[in-house]
Amino acid sequence: MKKLFLFVFYLTLTTTVVIAQEFFSEPSSAVNNKKPIFEWNRLFFGGNLGLQFGDYTIIDLSPLVGYRITDRFSSGVQINYNFIHISSLNISTTIYGASVFSNYYIGKSFFIRGEYEWLSLESKYFSPSIYQTSKRFSINNILVGGGIRQKLGERSYVNLMILWNLNESALSPYSNPIIRMSFEL
Repeated sequence: MKKLFLFVFYLTLTTTVVIAQEFFSEPSSAVNNKKPIFEWNRLFFGGNLGLQFGDYTIIDLSPLVGYRITDRFSSGVQINYNFIHISSLNISTTIYGASVFSNYYIGKSFFIRGEYEWLSLESKYFSPSIYQTSKRFSINNILVGGGIRQKLGERSYVNLMILWNLNESALSPYSNPIIRMSFEL
């Protein structure tokens, strides 16, 4: 599994470098019309907000920041926080972590996504008792899939994604397929 992670990481890194080189390379006739390396209007913010109340209370706050490297390729980072409370079992726990993602847009509405996610979970609720050597443990997920992007305004979008965890195990807090909805501004 470690070899798979290294392969996906290497593939993401090399793809980003190649696309960035293509985007930032200058034709010889455009020397006087240099584009800045960083453009503030290519920066975007957004994230997930999920609320569920009742016997199962779940609060999901996952802000993100990203950069549109080209018109078809974007990349960014996201912070993940989930609070879970199950009233009937008197259980409350938190899951937190971070992820790095890249999207490649096919046309204006469809995209493919690759994401590396690190999560920290409480041992007493998510791992078998023989592995409970500390209060928390971490898992690494490699998520791949695609989605649809719907424009809401001039620079705002809603994304609907279906992702698969290539590292899915009994310790994972969710199972395949993973369905997400996020917003971008």
